[in-house]
Amino acid sequence: MGAERYMILNGELLEWQHVEGAFVYQYIHTLNYAPYNLSQHIKIISQASESLFELPFEYRAQDISKQIASLLGAARLSRKVSIGVTLKHYASGDVSIEYDTPSIYSGYVMRSLRPDATCLRMQIPLEGYPTSAAIEAYNLAEAIAQGRGYHTAIIIDADDTLRCDTSHPIALVREKTLYIANTSLSVERYMLEQATRKAGYKVEYSTLKRADLATADEVIVMNWQGLTAMQTVNGKPYMSIIAENIAKEFEK
Repeated sequence: MGAERYMILNGELLEWQHVEGAFVYQYIHTLNYAPYNLSQHIKIISQASESLFELPFEYRAQDISKQIASLLGAARLSRKVSIGVTLKHYASGDVSIEYDTPSIYSGYVMRSLRPDATCLRMQIPLEGYPTSAAIEAYNLAEAIAQGRGYHTAIIIDADDTLRCDTSHPIALVREKTLYIANTSLSVERYMLEQATRKAGYKVEYSTLKRADLATADEVIVMNWQGLTAMQTVNGKPYMSIIAENIAKEFEK
């Protein structure tokens, strides 16, 4: 099938096309064409669809799993590295599955890039839900940070509270405790908590403030690929020792 780009739309394999409208989503980690934590992802997207659009999500995990394998196979992507897949449920009722550029990693990892971040004051619409509006806000924050010479942004609100969308939970390490920002349940947050506990560290959920960055030992963000440990935030350097230990639990 050449170098064309494909997608699944309402269960059908098609050449990629733009689909208009608002949606809820889940980023899904795949390896060897197999989706990780798919049942949890479907539960979250189903709850978001019901709450926001009053729409049922009518696909079963086994249906989505087969569609993902069909899509990645049609695109002739490598089975040996992780590939991010985005499952979207639109307010119109349409359901799409799309894929990203294959990762250089296999499985959940701690990413080798340690970014320089800056704090950026803005709001994330409907922060407790995985929505297209949250994606746009996150992309805007990244673009602004990069325009200012940083790799990434840490979003804070008018009250100096650290904010994040559900697919990118942020956490601070202080001594041997991981403080995870209060967010709605996500697969990424669940995996971060479980790996941290397995590594022997305490976990607490907390309202994190900008001032907390001054006393933190490490600043980490979890996404579909795994952990990213910040190198600096507004010039303040951070370590990555505990983040590395947490990431080792993903490999077990």
